[in-house]
Formats: sequence, C-alpha cells, structure tokens
Amino acid sequence: MAEADIGVIGLAVMGQNLILNMNDHGFTVCAFNRTVSKVDDFLANEAKNTKIIGAHSIEEMSRKLKRPRRVMMLVKAGSPVDAMIESIVPHFEPGDIIIDGGNSEYTDTHRRCMDLAKRGILFVGCGVSGGEEGLS
Repeated sequence: MAEADIGVIGLAVMGQNLILNMNDHGFTVCAFNRTVSKVDDFLANEAKNTKIIGAHSIEEMSRKLKRPRRVMMLVKAGSPVDAMIESIVPHFEPGDIIIDGGNSEYTDTHRRCMDLAKRGILFVGCGVSGGEEGLS
C-alpha cells in the first residue's frame, strides 16, 4: 500500500536527521539502507514512535511510495550513486523523481539527468551538505 510521501536512501548521520526533520514537518518517510539492519535499528531507536516506515529492498520501498514516486539518495558520490540509480529505475516509471542529495560532481549530475530523461524519470542534483566532512 502506497503511504509514504518520499523515500530516503542512506541512513548515515545526514540521512537519519533529514528523515527525522521531514517527519517533524508532517511528511511520511520510507527509510532504506543497503545494510538493511540499519533500517531496523533506526526504526527501533531514533525513529521510534514516529510515522517513519522502513523498507528492506528498493522494490519494497517503491511499493510504499505515493505516485509520482519521489526518492532522495544520500549515498557516497561517484559510482555508488550510479549503482543506486540503476537499482531504482526498474521499479520506477515515467514521471517519478530521483533526487541526489549527496555531493556529486556537476558533470555526473548532468549526465544522470540526461540519461534518466530518456527513460522519463526526473532527476534532481541537490546536494544538502558537504558530506560527513561538512558536518564538522
């Protein structure tokens, strides 16, 4: 059942805090991490007693998202972003939106935008910090 307004991929410091902030502002967020035990730990601790829901796969996350689907990735720049995009695309359809919230190189962002546009998927490069280094 589609119930989440947005999915967030990546449960490091930035991802967890962004999810909690979105929850505090009335959004239902679906949390996912490649290491799925981090999803369970986050839901049992920091996200306990919130509207935050979890997913143990990209497929499960995509089923839980309202349409058009919106997902924000907070993963390491470079090939991890490309790999995550390729794992998302089979579960998305034209009109869905992928947001890269990391610190990707602008040339990579432009390439991804052009590639995904051919598939009808909208891509936004929107770095929210300088990565974990930007926190200090």
